[in-house]
Amino acid sequence: MADVIFTANELRARDEIMADRLEREIREAAAQFRDPQPLQCRILVEMGIEPASSRIRIQFERPGWVKSFGLPAELALADVRRAAGVILRNQ
Repeated sequence: MADVIFTANELRARDEIMADRLEREIREAAAQFRDPQPLQCRILVEMGIEPASSRIRIQFERPGWVKSFGLPAELALADVRRAAGVILRNQ
């Protein structure tokens, strides 16, 4: 299992329960991958002019490697796990 260290979670200030659920989904996606090197993760909130246009950006980092993806703020948690799995599988 790839160890995930959350260095930022901006969602926590807005919705602590959703922030915890998002972290759990990301950890479950990372559990599919065997990697001794820790994976840093940042969860960023990109506010749109209208609430419906706000996005959540997930950024994975390692020395020399950064990958990120964005999803609508009104996202399904399964979408987070699926997108994280795709990003990690293609590292």
